[in-house]
Amino acid sequence: MGDPNKKITSYIVSFVDKFFPKNEESIHSGLFLLSNEDEALKILDWYFNGYSVISETVSSHIQNLCKDKTVRFTHDGMYELVDDCGKVSEYDLTEITKYLEDTLAEYDSGIQIVQSAQKLFSAKNMGIGC
Repeated sequence: MGDPNKKITSYIVSFVDKFFPKNEESIHSGLFLLSNEDEALKILDWYFNGYSVISETVSSHIQNLCKDKTVRFTHDGMYELVDDCGKVSEYDLTEITKYLEDTLAEYDSGIQIVQSAQKLFSAKNMGIGC
């Protein structure tokens, strides 16, 4: 799984399938936090919109997952995985899910992920050691 685009897609699918952060803001923020751990997630277009860490690259991946019917957007503003997820191999999904479980074990909600990402982003912009 050396292709960064494939890895980003795998992370997004794993978030949507197994974890509490199922809205776009939480997915972006979770990926931002993970990008500090995983070199393959170094995305050049992160920027701050006042509420969360947002990336055009991640938005594009989510849109593509919706277009190819891997993920769907529900009426309550959440993403969910479609029953047959052919976009990511079962092995990759299992590996990424295990990694996310270990890495995000300290978070109880999507809002905690967003808040932590905001702190990290602010610290990086202020040049505080991160």
